[in-house]
Parts: sequence; structure tokens; C-alpha cells
Amino acid sequence: MKKLAGVLLLASAPLVTSAGTPLLYSHSALVYDVGRSEVLLEKNPDEVRPVASLTKLMTAMVVLDEAQALGETLTIDNADIDRLKHTSSRIPVGAALEREEMLRLALMSSENRAASALSRAFPGGQPAFIREMNHKARELHMANTHFDDPTGLSPDNFSTARDVVKMADAASHYPLIGAFTTLPRYEEAIGSRTRFYRNTDPIVDQPDWDLQLAKTGYTDEAERCIVVETNMPNGPLIIALLGARSSRARSADLVAIRRWLNGDDTPVVMPGLYYAGTQHHHHRMLAQSHRVKVTLAAYRAGSLSSAHRPNGKHPGGTRPHRTPVIG
Repeated sequence: MKKLAGVLLLASAPLVTSAGTPLLYSHSALVYDVGRSEVLLEKNPDEVRPVASLTKLMTAMVVLDEAQALGETLTIDNADIDRLKHTSSRIPVGAALEREEMLRLALMSSENRAASALSRAFPGGQPAFIREMNHKARELHMANTHFDDPTGLSPDNFSTARDVVKMADAASHYPLIGAFTTLPRYEEAIGSRTRFYRNTDPIVDQPDWDLQLAKTGYTDEAERCIVVETNMPNGPLIIALLGARSSRARSADLVAIRRWLNGDDTPVVMPGLYYAGTQHHHHRMLAQSHRVKVTLAAYRAGSLSSAHRPNGKHPGGTRPHRTPVIG
């Protein structure tokens, strides 16, 4: 019994690693200094992976670029039902919402039916919408990205951490995308009922993260993904993480990166569920961390204290685009 208790205690203990170079559980990662157009950290940044609902950032940009009336009413129909992954939805078939409401629910709570309805209402229908998604990806120099559907449910929606940063940088210049992706919760009247929605990103509720944009994604193929733009002491950063095996691992990566950026020498606590694995698995994860590329001296030595992204946002859906220099 004493031996069993010892094993259980070991399994529940957190894994602690030094903050010298962050140990990242995500398969791919990239941290980008927006003000300096400089990559600070990368891990497998050009490996192509499914990106799940991170897709909805591109969906939103295509919707806003078309400048269709945000007050126009759209209706959910049978074509919006997920017949690929059979995911559920809290928007019933027949529900009618304005385009702006559909966009809000697609971004903040990752409603797949809302994203599908937005694409069907595009001139030329959903096929034309998907073509425009891929056209815009090419315009943004997302060379290793392809979109197969507007929701992210298809495993054929793929990208890289580097391309996701380019997409997030462009999306952050659309005021509605920034506002909707960082909205913690929302009440939506659908028919005779009021439904309560929460943001899929757990850190939007945390006051110590000054988020300008945030989007999560998950499918079995993509695993846990996230991209955020956050204001840090030396200016805005974009963090993209792809392929974490759990939400806890994804959150631990965000904490590890933030402490590393701040030069915090306190230990970084990693998810207990990974510590419960074998010692060999821990060694393998440490070996993966050695492949992380780091460029941090210029960021910590910078003089952009309390800086924010310059206000280059336009009230509509379009703007002159500045491509990130991260290639």
C-alpha cells in the first residue's frame, strides 16, 4: 500500500524544468516580434500540419473583404450540418441570425455551422468562398497552406506555424476579428431562447494577458492548436502553437514562453499528466526542446516598453497589407 501511494504521488507531481530554454510540448511553434519583424523562437516552424479552427481567421477575413452587409440575415440549413466529424452545434437548423452575429459566434465560440453559413452566403456560394480563401493565402505568402473548407473540420486544411503567424498578423488588422476573438462570453438570442456562449480560448479571461487576437483549434488530426497576439512589455508578439497533445500541454507552452520572454528564472511547471509517463518519454521531450531555435537578446534589450502595435487598422474589412518578414 505504501508503495502504491508513492507511485500515485509521483504521478500527480508537476514536472519542473528550468526556464533557460522553454520545453515545448507542441509539435510546432513560432514566436514573432511584430514591431521588429523578427522570429524569437521556433520549433518545426515549416512542418505542414492540419490547423483545425484556426482556419476561421481566414474565413472571417474573406467575409469582411467582400464587404457584405453585416446586418443581413442568414439562415442555418441542412448544408451547414457537420457530416464529416459529426460535431454538435448549439445553433439549430432554421435559426436566422445577422451576418455579424454569425461571424461573432464562428470566431469566439468556434461555431462550425455559423462559419458554414457565412461561406454559403458568399457570391458564388461555398466553392467560390473556398477558392477566395486560398487566393488570399497566396496573397499573404502563406506558401505551405491550403484550405478545403471554411470551418477547419477537414484534415485537408493544413498550414505551418510560420504561415499561421502570417495569417494572424493580417487578421489582427480587422477590428471585428480582434474584438470577437477576445470576447470572453456572449449571450445570443436564437429563436425564443437565449443561449450563453463562452470563448474557446481559456486565457481571454486572464487579466495578465493583454490579448489583441486569440483563436484555438482542435481536431483529432490537428490536436490542440492556438494562435494569439499579445502586448508584452517590449511590444506586440504573435505566438503560434500547433499539435499539442492536450489543452493542459498547450496552456503550459503559453506559460513557458511568457516566462521565458520575461526572463523569469523561476521554474516552469509543466502538466502533471506528462510526468506520469515513462522516464524515456521525458528524455524524448527534452531532446525535442534542443531543436528550438532562439533569438532573444534583441527583444530583451529593446526600448519598446509598453509599446503597442501602431494603429494601422481600417474600419472595413480591407487594408494595405504588410507581410511579416519571417521567411
